[in-house]
Amino acid sequence: MRRNHNKETIIQAGLEIILQRGFNGTGVEAILKRANVPRGSFYNFFSSKEEFGLAIIDDFAEQLNDIMQTALGDTSLDPLKRIKNCFEKFIEIVETNNCNGGCLLANLSLEMADTCETFRHRLDEAWHHMAMAFTSVLLEAQKGKTISAELDPEMLAENLVSSYEGALLRAKVKKSTEPLKNFVHLYFDNFLSQRKEET
Repeated sequence: MRRNHNKETIIQAGLEIILQRGFNGTGVEAILKRANVPRGSFYNFFSSKEEFGLAIIDDFAEQLNDIMQTALGDTSLDPLKRIKNCFEKFIEIVETNNCNGGCLLANLSLEMADTCETFRHRLDEAWHHMAMAFTSVLLEAQKGKTISAELDPEMLAENLVSSYEGALLRAKVKKSTEPLKNFVHLYFDNFLSQRKEET
């Protein structure tokens, strides 16, 4: 039981540091110091720093998935409202963190996708899973005729994720959630609401 606790402690400590310093800028010693676990603990759980990095991606993706499942699974609301609520929940977390850190998937995509194929594949899987969660709800919206039948739900989901992540990058630089709130306003109060009126 303690081993599992230590593993989660190491992963969380690594996540916090990597969000600030990047993967290459984060050493094992710094992770162990933040986690306050014995020196040998790291290699009890991970054969290499790369394996640790993949575990960090999986853990972060799972945290995202939990947030998304809660928001998107609320079938008492219409599909577009559920998606809007999901992004607004993401923004709340960004506000709590004072626009620091950002999204691990985005950060590692910029840092690692060109240099480590294993990371690139794992990141691509995480992005795809995120987009597909939105796709399924957009399909509901399309069946309910709240978005145009001409829209490709999978393409729209990918674009929503990409647009949000771009807005998150600007939010980090501006130290303001304004770009994220503009993203939500433009998509859900303008672009997609106009589509709804046209159907």
